[in-house]
Amino acid sequence: MRAIRFLTAALVLAMGASTGVAQTSLLERWYTAMFDVNRVAIDDLLADDAVITLEDLGISQTKAEFLAALDEWEDIVKTANFAWQVEEGATADETRATVLVCYQFPENELLIREAFTFRDGKILSSVQTTASDSCADF
Repeated sequence: MRAIRFLTAALVLAMGASTGVAQTSLLERWYTAMFDVNRVAIDDLLADDAVITLEDLGISQTKAEFLAALDEWEDIVKTANFAWQVEEGATADETRATVLVCYQFPENELLIREAFTFRDGKILSSVQTTASDSCADF
């Protein structure tokens, strides 16, 4: 699955420079940082007033709260594979994008829909919801 990250990066380079490509590049950096648990990169990619919402869990976190929760994420991600793509038919522009992310863990997998808003080249918000308990249609 990690190979899909590199394929996505290659597609971004092949598409040329546009707003959608710029956001795809930002998202590529985001998911690379998230799965490498690169706190410095994550901090840099989030706007100071960013809010991360996990709708299924009823949790909203400020940037500081999200960064503090990365210790738990670091333990979880060690055994996971993932792949992501901009959702087909969804708007992807300088202010927003919707992404589908397949998370594969040893015991289960999830397909998550993540709706982003952007401001000044940073992530202003992310709202995550479960799209499926399977990545079969990914």
